[in-house]
Amino acid sequence: MTFGGFPPARQLLGDLGMVAEVASDSEARVRTRVTPHITAADGGVRAGVLATLVDIVGGAVAARVLQPDWMATADLTLQVVRPAVGPWVEARGTVLRRGRTTLVIEALVFEVTEDGSDLGGAHEGPTPVAWATMTFAVLKTKNPASSIQMASDFPIRWAFNGDGFDTSITDAVAMSVVDAAGGRVSLPVGEYVFNSFGAVQGGVIALLAEVAAAEALGAARGSGISMVVTDLQVSYLALGRVGPIVTRATVLDAGGEGSGSAVVELLDEGAGGRLTTVVNVGATPVGVPAAAVS
Repeated sequence: MTFGGFPPARQLLGDLGMVAEVASDSEARVRTRVTPHITAADGGVRAGVLATLVDIVGGAVAARVLQPDWMATADLTLQVVRPAVGPWVEARGTVLRRGRTTLVIEALVFEVTEDGSDLGGAHEGPTPVAWATMTFAVLKTKNPASSIQMASDFPIRWAFNGDGFDTSITDAVAMSVVDAAGGRVSLPVGEYVFNSFGAVQGGVIALLAEVAAAEALGAARGSGISMVVTDLQVSYLALGRVGPIVTRATVLDAGGEGSGSAVVELLDEGAGGRLTTVVNVGATPVGVPAAAVS
């Protein structure tokens, strides 16, 4: 399904096979199947893919809550509680606060079955595998740059249908590591990774930062250690339209035997190196559990 021509026939959201449902004017759900093509070294879904789910569910809620106004994502925070192994993962978004100039949405991510039913387990009731919040800036008029203009563009249920992945998601978006130690990763720009504004989708930006931080932290620790990103704090400053989008990472704490942290800056190289995004990242070496959500 498309909304105002978005997404195009060949696009990341279609290949993720996202299925969505609007539960009410202030609640929505978006889920995708877990495959090895979207998982990290610990077997759980990549933080950047979870951020993509969160970004889409947040947009679906915000479009209805803010109508006839529109919105732009200002920031996104994601904390992974434990590896999300599926068989499906689902983000559930609800409104936390609506203000005059901002809207705050919370999203909890759960492991579910194909029909969206919660998985049973040792816990009493479903427990989230990740937690997120998003802040949207309210645009008081519909933004003509977006191909999706009205909440009515979103039906109660819909699916983005694509061919799926036959390679890792990072290869599918043509991401390339230029310098692991410096956290320098490059992403070409095109409609495959675009949002309805004709700029790189917010979840893809998070995925790029995830890869950059994992590379830089892994290089800083040495000995072939694989790092899995468990925390993302994404501040969106400007749209990435021209490309390539390139990263540079600063390792704040290599982590010793535990978690490490880094800051990743994303720049639109084709737009004079304009800074588009700053991301604070936390990661753990494979085999070390993420801290529980407080």
